[in-house]
Amino acid sequence: MSAVAAPSRLLTAPPAPPRRPRVLLVATAFGAVASAAVVLTILAAYLQVRAERLAQGVPTLPEEVVLPLTPGNMGLATLGMSVITVAWVSWSLRNDDRTHAYLGLGLSILLGVAFINATAYLYTQLAMPFTVTGTAGLIYIVTGAHLAMTIVGLVYLAVMGFQALGGQLTGRDAEGFSAAALYWYVTVAVYAAVWYGVYITK
Repeated sequence: MSAVAAPSRLLTAPPAPPRRPRVLLVATAFGAVASAAVVLTILAAYLQVRAERLAQGVPTLPEEVVLPLTPGNMGLATLGMSVITVAWVSWSLRNDDRTHAYLGLGLSILLGVAFINATAYLYTQLAMPFTVTGTAGLIYIVTGAHLAMTIVGLVYLAVMGFQALGGQLTGRDAEGFSAAALYWYVTVAVYAAVWYGVYITK
């Protein structure tokens, strides 16, 4: 009796609620756009102040300060390589290739840490006093804001990497790392704008 009644109860049971698609990915997109807007707004303020000082014939930086180009170039190259490794991780997780996913994740985090090290080296080479007014302070603020964005992206990648290590982000369920990759791609794109605005057009 119970064996016959059980299937009938299953047939009359209400269907499971539909899964909300790509919630994390959409939320990450909003967060990435907000983070990019903050950094780019500061960059625009820096460019405006610098243009005003140049129009007035005022030096944008102290005479003894030289803004080195090498750390900025190395930072751009490092983040450019990390785009490839992060895409490698996403592809490996979607194809259930966890070995290559872990290898790519380790390289991605290593490249992110190398970028932070390059920025710290830039600060030591710059040796410029922080001032609230003028372009000196804005250089520190815009690069520091992007540095904070980079750290957030690294933490995001690490958290999703640990979830993948637990077997939660493979195959069709790899949306979590795809979201982290999206944030990282936006971070790299924002740095390209910072690199051009601060280091190239100096």
